[in-house]
Amino acid sequence: MRVILLKIFWLMDKYLVYVKTPIGDEAVRQSTHVVKRNLRMVLVQVDGKLSVAELSTKIGNSQLVEAALRELESDGYIAPTLEGVSVWEEGVRKAKFNSAPPLSDFSSFGPAPVRSADAGYSQAMAGNFSRFSQASPPNQAKRDLPPRVVTPVIADKREFIREGKPFPWARALLMVIVGGFIASLVTLFFYPYNNFKPRIEAVASQYLQVPVRIESIDLKFSPRPNLLLSNLKIGEQGDSTIESVSLPPFSLIGSGKPDIQRLNVSGASIALDRLHQFPFFASIAREPQASVSVHRIDIERLTFKAGDLVLDGLSGEMLLRKNGQAEKAAFQTVDRSIRLLAHSSPSGLLLNIEGYGWKPFANTPLTFDSLQAKGLLQPGKLVINSFDSTLLGGVIKGSWLFDWTSGMTMVGDGSLARLDARKVSAAFAPKLALEGEMAGVFRLRGSGPNTTDMWLSADAALDLVMTNGVLHGIDLGEAVRRGTGSVIRGGATKFDQLSGTITIKQNQLLGRNIQLDAGRVTANGQFSAANQRVDASLVVTMQTSVSTLRSPVRVTGVLPDLSTVANR
Repeated sequence: MRVILLKIFWLMDKYLVYVKTPIGDEAVRQSTHVVKRNLRMVLVQVDGKLSVAELSTKIGNSQLVEAALRELESDGYIAPTLEGVSVWEEGVRKAKFNSAPPLSDFSSFGPAPVRSADAGYSQAMAGNFSRFSQASPPNQAKRDLPPRVVTPVIADKREFIREGKPFPWARALLMVIVGGFIASLVTLFFYPYNNFKPRIEAVASQYLQVPVRIESIDLKFSPRPNLLLSNLKIGEQGDSTIESVSLPPFSLIGSGKPDIQRLNVSGASIALDRLHQFPFFASIAREPQASVSVHRIDIERLTFKAGDLVLDGLSGEMLLRKNGQAEKAAFQTVDRSIRLLAHSSPSGLLLNIEGYGWKPFANTPLTFDSLQAKGLLQPGKLVINSFDSTLLGGVIKGSWLFDWTSGMTMVGDGSLARLDARKVSAAFAPKLALEGEMAGVFRLRGSGPNTTDMWLSADAALDLVMTNGVLHGIDLGEAVRRGTGSVIRGGATKFDQLSGTITIKQNQLLGRNIQLDAGRVTANGQFSAANQRVDASLVVTMQTSVSTLRSPVRVTGVLPDLSTVANR
């Protein structure tokens, strides 16, 4: 095992003992065989007794020694002691052949070899270095010399690394890993993900039970790797759209049923009539579909629309059961001014609505301080069974219906309590100065091809009772006191109670059975108002200490400038 590890990491055994081969022994005598100074220096010291560690200590440079030993071993000049005997026996024969002189003097070309400088260097390094670079004359006959046979000294039998450089397994493995990583990145960046589009469209259409079309599919890496589906159209006519859907990139890979832990939806515009068709809002639980399994859907920038009625700026989440139905579906605006909780039922989609500081219309100052409502969403209509709201300083309760099957239609009924007349007039008639506390019962009807026409054509009826109020711009008592023909501009009439029936029809405000009680002054009559112009006919009775004055009074003008005149 130790030898295997040494080969893998190309390490040298510190206890290994080397011996010169015949070729190495010949190289010591022939300076032309090994010309590198460091190799010759180490080769001279190899004697079959010193280990690698001892050689390193003797020369003083372990890196130089190990590098030189590797190269000498690879070139065949040295061998580990356990292999030395067999190598030597084969090498003797080669050494004899190589040491034979040429047949004549003409067989040797070039000048006689000179003494190598390495020999002097070796003597300087250590006093016991061998003198191996003394050149022999070219014509010296070496065949008379008996072959020098060096008996190798076998050191301790320790494990050794076989000759030859080991294969760099670690480096190769690192290169394979880096190459695979780069190839994966290139594949992720340039893979044609649109090839998945037909399959994903089929899976989405089967899951939602409506046709789904996708414009493009890409891979995004921020904030985490996701498969990005862009510009989805839902339905035959594309009445619902989604800007983007992101999901884990490997959730759709494979032949089995895709299992998606989370879908992220952004920029969705959903028709309300589509909601009850989706499996998570189905009125009857379906069997788990074989197409895909989704556990959670996170949505941002969500818009619900019914005709041209729009509720936008929502975000939310849906947690789904195994059968596909929504266990929890919650949506809210960014400022949390409105919050919707939805769950399915046999009769439709049940809604719980909460609002705080909710402004339903951007172009009006009307704001719900608080709102609690329960509703039922069915195909083509939304039924608000009950609502309780704090609005205009008071409380409004009732029920409401929106229907968009043919244009837009609304029907509402409710009651008012403790509304602030100043806030009401500021919201609906800014030029009318009115104070007091309002209560009553109202009914509202309206229809039209769109939402704007629906409100413009709305008919409303209000049985109104006001208490402890002030009617600015009209002074009924002063008009009766001055008598016939006197014109009174401005002034005010305080009252304990004001009641009547108010109807709104085609932008015209009508008041009937108006009863005003201001203590000594009482009045009854009717009025009409349209485009800020007011026309009222009243009979005013004023009780004095000595008599009772009764006079018909007419109020005319354009708000806020009104004139009061007593007639005969």
